[in-house]
Amino acid sequence: MRLRSLAAIFALAICVPLSMAEKDPFDKATIADPSASFINVAARRAELAHATTPRVVEALSWKHGCVNSEQPVPPPGRMIIPHHYLSGSYGPINPEEAKATHPYQRFQDAVTDGASRYVATGDSAEAVCVANLLSQWAAANALLDYSYKESSQAWYQVEWTLSSISLAWSVVQNDPAIPAAQRTAILKWMHKVTEYMFDQDPHPDDHARENNHAYWRALCATSVGILTSDENLYRRGLSQYARAIGQMNSDGSLPLEMARHENALHYQSFALAPLVMIAELASRQGVDLYSLRVNGHTIADAVDFLVRASADLSLVKKYASEPQTFSLFSGKKPPAWTEFWAARHPGKPWSDIITVPLVDSTIGGNATIYAAPAQTR
Repeated sequence: MRLRSLAAIFALAICVPLSMAEKDPFDKATIADPSASFINVAARRAELAHATTPRVVEALSWKHGCVNSEQPVPPPGRMIIPHHYLSGSYGPINPEEAKATHPYQRFQDAVTDGASRYVATGDSAEAVCVANLLSQWAAANALLDYSYKESSQAWYQVEWTLSSISLAWSVVQNDPAIPAAQRTAILKWMHKVTEYMFDQDPHPDDHARENNHAYWRALCATSVGILTSDENLYRRGLSQYARAIGQMNSDGSLPLEMARHENALHYQSFALAPLVMIAELASRQGVDLYSLRVNGHTIADAVDFLVRASADLSLVKKYASEPQTFSLFSGKKPPAWTEFWAARHPGKPWSDIITVPLVDSTIGGNATIYAAPAQTR
């Protein structure tokens, strides 16, 4: 009854422009199951046991895991990372940033490879390895020694690393081989990292400044909120999702991402990654964010714009005159979030776009293992 009543509240609120709503439609949202990941792990493993889809079979053949990976230690000292771009928010990329973020990427890879392998095999050794690695970083108070004013890029890195490890942890957390004390320490650390991350926000009440970074922080809030049974964090994530949907232009483009010149389409896609994962997490809690309509839009409008503009780059010209660096139809691997989207929206263009396994540590690892149809349709 509780979930049905919540659905009724959402149905009333989501048809109203968010700025005109008397209150947040998610202010009474509750966590139905803190042990739920963004997928049903047991059910997914059963599906994978009979996989015939070529890219799924290929992904299952990979031996990447936590157990056989390098176990990176937390970088010592204060977390200071150079800006991603040499100047401003577009243009040439700063090579020093990749050097500084390498330890965090290795950490994300080890944890998410372990989670992906765990879903595929059920091997408790992978879950234990993930827990041990997270415990090591928790004991070092990693991801807590930085300041937005000193290094905004460090703040951004925390968003991505916390999204990565919290999603991976949600996959392995229920394995009985993980000691209870270790679970408690990991969750306490993740919660502390989340709160500190939000404390660094220089404009916490200025919704006009929200772009993809706000969505990544919302993914952290949703994921860690569920894991730690913190309904305020959980609601914060859902509310940010609703604001993101309400901020779209009439054609489905996201205005702050369209301001990124040659990277406008890239950032449209990049912004969709955390929004899709928030929707997947919410679905496991009985909340259908995919159908959420704010100011006349749903998330499908943002995806549709990305598809149409990838096929016809002239659609981006009114926002960015530069040739675009991204297209879904470039022949390169599409972003991994499309695997989750295609699972809910099968057929073209996704059947043409997604032909190989897709992996992204920032959204939990091997999206093909997690979401692709296991049997060829």
